[in-house]
Parts: sequence; structure tokens; C-alpha cells
Amino acid sequence: PQTVVKFSLYQRIEITSISSSLSLPFNTQSSKMTAQTLYRSLLRQAKQVPDYNFRSYSIRRVKAGFRKNQHLQGEEAAAAIRDGQEQLEVLKRQVTIGKLYPSATSVMDSPDSIVS
Repeated sequence: PQTVVKFSLYQRIEITSISSSLSLPFNTQSSKMTAQTLYRSLLRQAKQVPDYNFRSYSIRRVKAGFRKNQHLQGEEAAAAIRDGQEQLEVLKRQVTIGKLYPSATSVMDSPDSIVS
């Protein structure tokens, strides 16, 4: 499963599929491992987004994007993985920015929101 996740400065997320030519053949076993690693890394970073709404949205979109693009193969898969790795770097920067400029804590994040 591969996806491309684009994060803008305002944390809008867009899932796209990119196709481009690849000069080297793309091994399916290594692409599967790379996609799994990318998926885990994207989810790990998405879970670190400080704002509850953006965090749940980004987790949901990463999962949906991987499900949508799980059948890509060859050059399309390679291009999607490359772009996904670039977008992972963008997500890391978004997490850092979110931590530098925190917003008010959501009711969903507060420890008092748990009902006994």
C-alpha cells in the first residue's frame, strides 16, 4: 500500500497519486517493505500532531490514502513512495511548528473528559 500525503502550511491534507518514470526496476518485495515503513512513519508523525482535530484527520487520511493506493505497482508505486517520503518530512515540520505555537487544549485531549 502506497500513498502520497501533502500537508500545507495550514495543515490541510490532500491525498494524491503521482506517476512518473523510474530509471531502475522497482522490486516488489522492497517496495512492500518501504511502503510499510513509510506507513508506520506517517502514522507515528500524525499521532504527534498537537491539535486533536488535525491529528485525527491526518491519521484518518493516511489510512484512507494507503487503502486507496494499495494496488499501485511498478513506476507508479515508486513515485508514490518517493513523494510520500517527501511529505513525511513536511509532516515532521508541521508537528514542530504545531509544538512551537500551541493552541488551546481540546476538550477531547483533556484528562477530565474521560467519564467514569
